[in-house]
This record gives sequence, C-alpha cells and structure tokens, in this order.
Amino acid sequence: MDLETIIKQLEKANVTDTFGTKKEIKALPEIINDDETILYATSGFFEGNTVLIVCTNSRILFIDKGLIYGVKSYEIPLDMVNGVSYSIGLVFGKVSVVNGAITNEIDNIDKKTVSILADTIKKAANDYKNKLNQSTISSNVNTTDSDSITQLLNVNSEILHELKAIRHLLEKDS
Repeated sequence: MDLETIIKQLEKANVTDTFGTKKEIKALPEIINDDETILYATSGFFEGNTVLIVCTNSRILFIDKGLIYGVKSYEIPLDMVNGVSYSIGLVFGKVSVVNGAITNEIDNIDKKTVSILADTIKKAANDYKNKLNQSTISSNVNTTDSDSITQLLNVNSEILHELKAIRHLLEKDS
C-alpha cells in the first residue's frame, strides 16, 4: 500500500490527532497490508514512547519510529481483544486494551479522540470476530448439508428398494 492511499484512509477515518507521529505515518506503507483498511488512528504514549495507534479491520498497531533509524511495531489481532476501556482526564485520556492476561495501556491520548479510539476498537473487534464465526458456521453448514443429503439419499434408496421388494411379493401372491 502506498502513502497516498494511507493518507486517504486516514482522512476518511476522520483522524485529527497525529501529534508527534509524522514519522510513523510515513512508515505505515511498510506495515499496513494491502487488504487492510484503517478504521481510526491517533497518537499516544505506549511503553515510554510516543506512538501512533492504528486500528485496522484486522488488528491494532502501536508504531514507534526511532529518531534516526528503526521502527518498532507491536500488534494485537482483533480476535484476541477481550476488552477495551478508557478514562478521560482534564487534558488527556487513557485507553486499556485487554488481550488474554495482558493489559496494554496507552496514555496521553488527546481527550477528544479517546472515546473514538476505544469505540472503534470495540466495534472492529466485534465485527472481526463475527466475520470469523460466520465463515466457520458456513463452512460447517456446507459440510453438514452435504453429509445430510448423502444420508437422506441413502435412506431413500433403501426405502425404495424395500418397497420394490414388497411390491414384488404382493404381485407374486396375487
């Protein structure tokens, strides 16, 4: 994915706070997959560094581009998100994302974007899990349907064979 596409996705997602994360935005083309869509992004403080928090349709990314070189990227797949909570202070807020036994806290998020980020993550995780469940159910239904049809055909074939045998016996007796 190229930077122009990423910028369009950020604009479409109404991203307003990218304070101190211009380098991270420029690094996104190397990190975001072509089949991903950015749902929301904002800046915050994670593990002692200013990061760009990006929620896509499949994962949450915490991206920190070093001053001189290197990019640190931490991700949480949406199907691993167990809970999201947030709190808002006078100027900044905090979002906590629980995945398994780990709680990831992102501090110093602009208070205008805290609830948007938390709600976007909750909705994206729910949508992603539902999508995974639907594909699992439909593949199970397809397998079950074909198995059921085969069983019904076998039963019907046996019944038909028995009816022919009975008819043959009845015709013999008459």
